[in-house]
Order: sequence, then structure tokens, then C-alpha cells
Amino acid sequence: MFAHLRIMKDENYARKEMESINVEEGGMKIMVPKSFHHCIKFYELEPQDAIILKQEMIACGGDAAISRYAVPPYGKKTDALVMGTKSQLYALSRRLTGQYRRVSFIGDKIMEIMGNLDSSRVLNLGRNSGKKTLIMGILNVTPDSFHDGGKYVIPENAVKRAKEMAEEGADIIDIGGESSRPGANPVGKSEELKRVIPVIEAISGEIKVPISVDTYRAEVAERAIEAGAGMVNDTTALRGDDNMAKAIKDHDVPVCLMHMKGTPQKMQKNPQYNDVMAEITQFLHERAYYALSRGIDRGNIILDPGIGFGKRTGKGIEDNCEILSRLAELKSLGFPILVGASHKTFIGNICGVETNERLEGSLGAEAMAIANGADILRVHNVKETKRMAMVVDKIVG
Repeated sequence: MFAHLRIMKDENYARKEMESINVEEGGMKIMVPKSFHHCIKFYELEPQDAIILKQEMIACGGDAAISRYAVPPYGKKTDALVMGTKSQLYALSRRLTGQYRRVSFIGDKIMEIMGNLDSSRVLNLGRNSGKKTLIMGILNVTPDSFHDGGKYVIPENAVKRAKEMAEEGADIIDIGGESSRPGANPVGKSEELKRVIPVIEAISGEIKVPISVDTYRAEVAERAIEAGAGMVNDTTALRGDDNMAKAIKDHDVPVCLMHMKGTPQKMQKNPQYNDVMAEITQFLHERAYYALSRGIDRGNIILDPGIGFGKRTGKGIEDNCEILSRLAELKSLGFPILVGASHKTFIGNICGVETNERLEGSLGAEAMAIANGADILRVHNVKETKRMAMVVDKIVG
């Protein structure tokens, strides 16, 4: 069973959600005004479970929207949108856990989601994500990076830039040896090792800022950790190399699992979604629990919705803005969230500027990410983002 938090932005949004469940028109008139607290969406419930869920939530003072086809004489499975205040949802959870197994599981899931929203997560990087937003500086040692255009291929330049980012306040430095920009071609393992290992060795001896390696290859990750890295940023969410999960477990380091639709070569060629945030949340839920099943510690798992990676942009659809506005839904899974919006194409499309003129737009997107629950920002402009995050953290906190 999969469920996640749903944020209602206005009455039209709430009505659209209920129409997707096939709620009666009369019921929508009653329930749409009730949808501006917390809404949790369940998928494919047995009809009797959905009816009990609705009855119990009404008894708690809230409501639940279910399909008209769940009730007799139809008796079909239904999605359900549970709506209520925090106290009503906690009360509902307690009422459901005393019933038969399927309904009790629904109660447990509600308690888990609400508990995730109420808790601060501690990253295994010596810092508490609940106290401040962490800034991850991007250091691409590739000749075809979309933003810095190969400035740091020469190791001496990369080390110099790492020192600059440390002085500017970076909490993590993310080093990548293979470009993941749209249309980028993969490089061989030996070339990736040649690019990243000397830089990590040099940087780890010069600065105290934790180092992350941006790779999906287990051998590169292990060699990087041996050279001084303390985190792995895997854009394939442990799908690119069957040995990666074991490497993370054995070395007991944090890993970031990212959503990407397709591969960098094809990800921007007509991606399609019915509900972009629901699909991202379900995908990352599955990948996080895969990681747990392979022995990776829960405290070592970070999730990234993959801004710009197989997301629609332009032509009246902007998935990346939708993701940032609904980021709290991903937060409901209970893991720290990393967002990488820096200088992405959607910012250029909105502002009408090229990549080297996207700082202000990036800061706007990143400020909203913090407000909606991001724990880590992966950025090119460390100093400016650090200062913005200090202000937003103060306001949000």
C-alpha cells in the first residue's frame, strides 16, 4: 500500500483531486471547504476499508473523499483523500489501529506520516538538518558541465574552487566526474576515476568540509570514500550498479537517491506524468525501502526529487515549479530532502535568460524549497545561497 501527503493549494485544486476519485458532486460541495488542513491520499483501498475510513474520520470531525463506486451496489476499489487537522488525524489513527489488520495498517500509516512531519531528521554528517539548511557546493570536474563549462577539469583549479567554497560557507562539496546534463553521454569508469580521485585526495587533505562523490558506480564510490569522501550522490537511486547498495552499507555513509525519468541522454525527450509529484514520491518511497532492505541505515538515506531530470518545462507545463510547491509531500516520507535547482533550464525559461544569468531566479526557487521542507540545497553559488538560506531559515524557524 502506498500513501503520501497531499497539499491543497486552493478550492480548484481540491475539486480536481476529488474529481479524479469520482466523488459525487454533492459530496464535493461539502468536502472541498474542509480540505485546507492536512490531506493524506491513499491508493487502491478495498471498498469496505474506505467506507470505514470515511466513517471514522467523520466521527473525528474531519472527512474522507472516496469514489461513488466504492459503495453498494458497485463495491469497487477506490483511492481516498483523508482531510483533517493534525489532532483529527492522530485521533483517526488511534481509532483505526483497534480494527482488523488492513484498516489497522491504514491507521499505522497515518501515524507514520504525521510523525514524519513533526520530526527533525539528523543527517549523518555531524549536522542537524532541523536547525539549518545545508549548502552543498557543486564541483564538476568534467569538460561538458552545463554551467561551468569545464573550468575545473584541471585538478589545481578544482582544489582552488573547493577552498573558495569552504570559505564561502559550504557544508558539503559534491564532486562529479560524469556530466548528467540533458543529452550528456556517459564516460567510462576509468575516465571517471581519473577525474575525481586525485581531486578528492587533494581536497580531503586541505579542507575539513565533508566531501560527496556524485556517481552511480560502486567502484568509483568505494575508491572515492577511501580517498576521503564521506557521502555518495547517486542520480540513479541505486539502479545504476547492483553493487552500490552494498558499498554504501559496508562503508556506512549517507547516500542521496534521486528521481530521474529515463537517462541523461533521453530524459528530456517528451517525459509524461499523470501526477508528477505523486509519481516522484512513490518512486522515492520504493527506492528508500529498497535501500533499507539492503541493510543501509535509515539515517543515511537522503531523497532528491530530481529538478530538471526528466521533467516537463515550457508549453504551459512546468513540473519543476509543481515539485517545489508540493515538496512537503515528499517530506512526509520521513527522510531529509536535497534540492538541486541551481541555474536549471526552467529558471532560464521563466526569466528569459541564459545559464550565467540565473542566480536571482535560482535563489528564488531555493528559498521556496527551504520554506517547503528542503534540508540540503545543491548549488553553484555558495556564498549567495548561504546568505539567502540564513535569512529564510530564520523566518521559517
